[in-house]
Amino acid sequence: MNTTKIKSIGLGLLLFGSSACSNYLEKETFDIITPDKVWSDSKLIDAVLVGMYYYVQMEDFDYWYRDPWRLQNISSMADDAQGSFQKDPLFNNGNTTYTYEDALFEQKFSDVYKYIRNCNDFLYQIEVSKILTEDKKKELAAEVRFIRAMHYFTLVKRYGGVPLIKESQEYDPSNLEELRVPRNTEKEIYDFIVSECQEASQDLPETRSAEGKYRADKYTTLSLCSRAALYAGSIARYGTVQLDGLVGIPSSEADRYFQASYDASKTIIESGKYSLYNKKPDDKSQNYCDMFLKGNGDNGEYIFQKQFSVAGGKAHSWDKRNAPFSYRGGGWGCGIAPTLELVEAYEYVDGSEGTLKLEDQNGKQLRFDNPYDLFANKDPRLYASVFLPGSPCKGSTVDWKRGIIVSDNERYQATSQPDGGNTAVVNGVTYSTSGKDGGADAGDASKTGFYQKKFFDETLEDMNMNKSETPWPVFRLGEMYLNLAEAAIELNKPSEALDAVNKIRERAGIALLSSINMDKVRHERRVELAFESHRFWDLKRWRVAHLDVAQGGLNGFRGTALYPWYDIRDGKYVFERGKNSPKQVRIFLEKNYYSKINQDDMNSNPNLVQNPGYTN
Repeated sequence: MNTTKIKSIGLGLLLFGSSACSNYLEKETFDIITPDKVWSDSKLIDAVLVGMYYYVQMEDFDYWYRDPWRLQNISSMADDAQGSFQKDPLFNNGNTTYTYEDALFEQKFSDVYKYIRNCNDFLYQIEVSKILTEDKKKELAAEVRFIRAMHYFTLVKRYGGVPLIKESQEYDPSNLEELRVPRNTEKEIYDFIVSECQEASQDLPETRSAEGKYRADKYTTLSLCSRAALYAGSIARYGTVQLDGLVGIPSSEADRYFQASYDASKTIIESGKYSLYNKKPDDKSQNYCDMFLKGNGDNGEYIFQKQFSVAGGKAHSWDKRNAPFSYRGGGWGCGIAPTLELVEAYEYVDGSEGTLKLEDQNGKQLRFDNPYDLFANKDPRLYASVFLPGSPCKGSTVDWKRGIIVSDNERYQATSQPDGGNTAVVNGVTYSTSGKDGGADAGDASKTGFYQKKFFDETLEDMNMNKSETPWPVFRLGEMYLNLAEAAIELNKPSEALDAVNKIRERAGIALLSSINMDKVRHERRVELAFESHRFWDLKRWRVAHLDVAQGGLNGFRGTALYPWYDIRDGKYVFERGKNSPKQVRIFLEKNYYSKINQDDMNSNPNLVQNPGYTN
């Protein structure tokens, strides 16, 4: 029988983190090294493994659906933000509706299984290697098992159950059916991820040397266990089993998963290896802001991060794509616009509910000398996460203005983007009806009145593409506290949940809670982890996304704006909530909890079963 082992290990070194890999390549150019040389050289084996990290989907700064100009990312497709660009099909017509797309954020099987196949082949090759010690084999295998588990997590949270392939396959042209593996159940995939992480954690070091500090260690694998098990528990508790378990998990399994998440989170927290970032305790806002900036990835809180390097040719473009209009350096910019819903989710520092106070007790509009004054005494994390009207930025302030008030019956509203000539002449005096960073429903600038500040590097001078080096937090301790809190609530351990949430609130500089419930845990998760690629998946795993927006879902969501108006009579600002957003009303259907399997994947494997609500 003529068979060939299916292999596709990529031999090009690709930057993940700033792991020092150049010393692996001293002997000859890497692109001409043959596979037999790789498996007989421990440095090259290590180098190939480092390169495998590059293909793990981290949902980081440059993760967009289809093309970046569409501004459909994890935040703008949840209820925390919307895309600013007025010509995108999703965001350009407030008179129509947008139904969440069948393939939103899909990761095609044909793409991801290449990387899973690489992992399987790597595991096979090191097992038969004669140059590695048994301890080295165990450590490398554990690292690759983590990478493979990450690939399966990418798939399962999109599709539910997928084919579980754990070994290198043999290509036999006379028996292709053996390669057409059917889908496993969603439960089986989550069980695999959790067990792989638990087992791999036993064979990985607790700390890495400087050369390998951005590679997975024991606590990285436990972090994935914490997150994946929490997802599985939620799906079991709140979801529905369909297609004989290809999607959905039996409710009887919920507590088992929550316990696994709880145990992993607690091990990480109690290890003492990480601490909540608190280097500026007297300035809570700046402290929280600093945690996410360039150079602060090694801050004691990040458990696992993705590093970027301009010199290494692996930088990102977040700052260029998301700078407020007047700071963008020409073209692009303005990308993700936080919604008023998110801004008002941030409480006041005394713990009171976060709805902004626009009127006095008699219903009369409050008047402010500076628009920034409206947000006084809000949760310090708000100032660090969102550019508000009047926020300081690069030596000036963000200026978003809806228009000017001349009298009780006369107003002039911005009608074009800030450089579009928005002016009005009143009694011989020319006034700008727009702020330098926006105010109109037209053009590229934010339509909500806000810009995303989290991750924005104000020290960056070169505002061209691929010049940003801010690291991406794949896992950080703050998430582990919140994972523990959620699992603890689900397991009826409220005192532990309360303690975990209060640790987060104490660092943030906001009043501690005296009691806890699931709503409070979910609320804290939203504001602490805003813009870190969690909210979209949280709404899905809690099975609330299909609910009406009034019930916390995405159905009927459009995204509300906040409009500052400048009154030329006394030089004061008043505010109104945007009533007619230019963005589309969204419709999230229950079938959207799982993505449609790509037709190319279905065609290549007739044994695959399509997800509920979709046709083959």
